[in-house]
Amino acid sequence: MKICVTGGAGFIGSWIAEAYVGEGHEVVIVDNLSTGVVANVPKGARLVEMDVTSDAFDALADAERFDVINHHAAHMELRVSVEKPLHDAHANILGSLRVLEAARRTNVGQVILASSGGALYGAQEVFPADEEQPWRPMSPYGVAKGSMELYGSCYARIHNMTVTALRYTNVYGPRQNPFGEAGVVAIFLEKALSNAVCTVNGAGDQRRDYIYVSDVAAANMAVTRHHLGGVFNVATGLETDVNTIVAALARYMGKTIEVHHGPAKPGDLPRNVCSSERLTSATGWKPQIGVEQGIERTVAWFTDRWRRKNGA
Repeated sequence: MKICVTGGAGFIGSWIAEAYVGEGHEVVIVDNLSTGVVANVPKGARLVEMDVTSDAFDALADAERFDVINHHAAHMELRVSVEKPLHDAHANILGSLRVLEAARRTNVGQVILASSGGALYGAQEVFPADEEQPWRPMSPYGVAKGSMELYGSCYARIHNMTVTALRYTNVYGPRQNPFGEAGVVAIFLEKALSNAVCTVNGAGDQRRDYIYVSDVAAANMAVTRHHLGGVFNVATGLETDVNTIVAALARYMGKTIEVHHGPAKPGDLPRNVCSSERLTSATGWKPQIGVEQGIERTVAWFTDRWRRKNGA
């Protein structure tokens, strides 16, 4: 199949593009390189530098006639979305709507949308949360992801399209951007490698569902193979607190990490964990990489990257 991966030069998107290439698909990556990097583009994929919010994306979709569009291009900063909600909506709502409309117009077989369990569910009542739990987004970013899903379900109903929304929990692993506001594993690793102080918001007892990026890529492959529409959590169903993450990083780095506990972040949820039983039942997919193994692999990748960058 010919598959378009928007945001395919970014963290999660590049893993997905690589997996598609590995299965023999023709992969076209669309990325404006605002946060993605050319080095992430897998061998065998074709990169088109472009913003999905532009008219040029319509022309590309018309010319290429994709079988699948896997949409991972997004504005990812929650706090920035609070400060600049119009900017966030332009990228995440209008960008997603343009992808859906291009898919409808060109008869794309399946559209896969990258959503967020943490940003969408907000303060959970059920642990782990399944897909039927109410939405309580705490940021415009979460509102935008919910809007994207609503547009997707609308297109699926009125245009008879196969649209899949995958709600990720806290994704981590190699290639994650350590300079944004999201991704505590990458942020702490970059600081620890530079012997800088890691700031933990509050007591560090916030619990999250950390899922390794290769498991996320495998989930995308599963819904593509099964041509599966609908909404699915992509999660482990297990909780790990921030202090445990820091301790694991220190253990695999073989060094002490200096930690400063700052004030708790307003609106920071004490717990976020999701169930992926629906996806497992539909496809057989299950996460394969536990937190310990995932942290070990991530430390190894970031350490090697840091040494090559600094000539160590």
